[in-house]
Amino acid sequence: MLASPMLFSFVIRTGADAGKSVVVAPGQTVTIGRLTTCDVPLDDEAASRRHCALHGREDACVVADLQSANGTFVNDQRVSTVEVQPGDRIRIGGTVFECLGAGGGAAAGRDPMSTMLSVVGDDHGQTIVRRALDPARPEFLTAMFSRQDRAALEDAQRYLATVHRVSEELARASTLEGLYDVVLGAVIEASGGDRAAILLKGTDPEAPAVAVAAVRARDQQSSTAGMVLSRTVINDVIERGMSAFTNDALADARYGAGESIVRQRIRSVMCAPMRTTERVLGVLYVDSQSAHEFSEADLELLAAIGNQAGVAVHRARLMDEMERLFLDVMKAIAATIDAKDGYTHRHSERVAAFGVRLARELGCDTEFRTIVELSGLLHDVGKIGVPDAILNKPGRLTDEEFKEIQRHPLHGVRILGHIQSARITALLPGVKCHHERWDGAGYPEGIAGDAIPLLGRVLGVADFIDALTSERAYRSGLSLDEVVGMIQEQSGRAFDPAVVAAAVALHARGELALPIEPV
Repeated sequence: MLASPMLFSFVIRTGADAGKSVVVAPGQTVTIGRLTTCDVPLDDEAASRRHCALHGREDACVVADLQSANGTFVNDQRVSTVEVQPGDRIRIGGTVFECLGAGGGAAAGRDPMSTMLSVVGDDHGQTIVRRALDPARPEFLTAMFSRQDRAALEDAQRYLATVHRVSEELARASTLEGLYDVVLGAVIEASGGDRAAILLKGTDPEAPAVAVAAVRARDQQSSTAGMVLSRTVINDVIERGMSAFTNDALADARYGAGESIVRQRIRSVMCAPMRTTERVLGVLYVDSQSAHEFSEADLELLAAIGNQAGVAVHRARLMDEMERLFLDVMKAIAATIDAKDGYTHRHSERVAAFGVRLARELGCDTEFRTIVELSGLLHDVGKIGVPDAILNKPGRLTDEEFKEIQRHPLHGVRILGHIQSARITALLPGVKCHHERWDGAGYPEGIAGDAIPLLGRVLGVADFIDALTSERAYRSGLSLDEVVGMIQEQSGRAFDPAVVAAAVALHARGELALPIEPV
């Protein structure tokens, strides 16, 4: 004989609906709230429009809060999702439901740990939530909701997935251009629009005009030239900090360029502010040239992306300013070093410039070339620890004096090693090894060949080029032709043959020589 389905009964104990009863069958979802479309509409101002839901399962009934304003309480403990037991009291606003139990089967004897979510009280009256979930299988959520609820849940999941993905990609973007590309791609994909643009306010307080920073079309073959953007709408979004959209751009008075709107076949438009916590930096714009119409849900997602993009742009600008400040400080330190040595005016800047050209010729990436530049600027910082009388001695150095000079790479590493910065750590091999030789006869450690870091090998050639082409009190500078010839003679002895080949190739093309004043 088949067991009868288990029915879960509830009775309303307080409030305007006191005395009414509710029965939930397995597989049934009963929504509760102020809306008349809810299965159990409540005459309770403290309840949300869709406050919570009761989900019947074969052996239990679950109450789930629907993100209500005032919360759903079971036995005076606020819950998100919990299995209710006979005698439990569910409070929704000022209305209390009491679970009378289950009919058609025994509720007792169940394993309390078999539920996917349970709420228990600890000795301190706090709520402990225990979950036994598989994060890779969210079906346990959708199984508890009606078809209409599942559609809403899927929309919410897409929303959260998009926001999460954009957040991760923005965190990985290393340049403003890469950041713009991530944002525009996400906007077009999430909204279903055809064209998107980023407009930023100027950083000059005297001229804060809004300018287009980047544009993108869904169809890469489509032109974004001549895009018409309503200044009225854009300025309004910036001034108010509020998003806006229209599904009939031609009829919207804010889009004054009616003829252009027709020519571009613009139908639907959305704009959202790109903001930080303190100010609006610009606007995200997206339009549709097809039958696709944007919705308020699309606008909310665009606004969420705008918030993330605003913070990311602000961070990128700060990083760019910090990079420029850092480079300026490095140049100031280099100038101080060169001023200490009367024979090396702007030597460090020229070594940095030669090094960057050699690194580019060798095919090194932008990040490595940046490290070459910084290491070139600071390669002689250790000369601060060398007595002026030795640095500026016009005649031949004694053996002891030369040994003192040979210590400057180690002085430099020790000085810079006090700075806790990944960028500084990365440039130390150039500071330490720019006087090492390919054959192992260099200093300070006498390492040879590939054991010398590439940074040191590049700067060794750059340092030699500038030292021999520069004027000195005791000799005239040599021509670049002469110096390149000397480098070739020392290929495989003093210098890495690959770096020498790069210098020769640059010189042959006329790209090795620096301007009179390096930039």
